[in-house]
This record gives sequence, structure tokens and C-alpha cells, in this order.
Amino acid sequence: MATPPIDYDAVLADLEAKKAHLESAIAAIRAVAGMAGLGNAPTPGSPSGGGGNSIVNGKPAPDAFLGKSIPEAAKMYLTSQRRKLSTQELMEAMEAGGLPGSKYQTVYAILSRRENKVGDIVNIKGDWALAEWYPNYVKKSAKKGAASTTEDSAPDAGDEDLIESMTEPSGSAQSA
Repeated sequence: MATPPIDYDAVLADLEAKKAHLESAIAAIRAVAGMAGLGNAPTPGSPSGGGGNSIVNGKPAPDAFLGKSIPEAAKMYLTSQRRKLSTQELMEAMEAGGLPGSKYQTVYAILSRRENKVGDIVNIKGDWALAEWYPNYVKKSAKKGAASTTEDSAPDAGDEDLIESMTEPSGSAQSA
């Protein structure tokens, strides 16, 4: 007895319909969870207030990032948006989520340091993303750094001469 062939188009259509239904249910629950003042006072750490971390319809709650550092807030917001974001977009979200305003250069420098030290956030062509989204991404400057670590770390004789000439007064370097 032969089994009939599987109609993958029908299976995919059915799964897509179920996915759309689940996504609308998730959106409805998030909308309800984001509502405050429904008779119950929000407690600290709850999604609806008091230092919670709710981000509803792509917008952070006014207290979503309270008590968070800039890298923590950026990571939370990137996770919720599931796409690369510019520094400016992250700054606007952080301010909307309760962090005090910061200069562009400050936020960029903090995120760059996080990229270099921790590596969970990466900058790809000017936009910030989570490193887990791009497992094969290799930072260009990392290649240069890797090459320099394989070289002998002892200074060359020419380097010593250069260092001496820089530390001696200008007249004594020529008289020697």
C-alpha cells in the first residue's frame, strides 16, 4: 500500500495560518500587559511598571530601562526589535525607556567598548546588532589584532633606538 505524497504547500499554508494566529494572540497579551492603572498598582519588576522591562509595539515603557546601563538597555531593546538599529534609534529608545539623555559620541563609545570587551553587541556597517544574530561575523580590526599577537612581542633593536631618541633631550641625541 503506497502512501499518498505529502502536499507541502498545504502544510506550509496551515502552519503560516497558525503562526499568524499565535502572533496576534501574543500581541494582544503584550498590549494587555502594557496597560497600567487597571486597579492593581504595578510592582517593581513587573512588566507594567516600577522598573519593569516592557516594550510594547516596539516602544519601551517609560520605566523600561530604569536601573539599566546603556549596554544593558541597548541589548534589551535590540532583543525586542530583532533587527539592527542605528545609534540614534537606540538613544531615542533609551530616553523613552527612562534613561537620561546622552550624547551620540558617548553612547557610541560605550557600545564600541562593549563590542570590544564583551562581544555580545556588534557594529555592522554603522548599525548595532546582537552578536548571536551574526555568528560568522568577524570584525575587520580583529584580524589585524590577531596578526599582531602572533608576532614576537620583544621590541626590535630599531625600536630601542627610537625610544631612546624620544626620551633624550634633542641636543644629547645628536652628540652621542
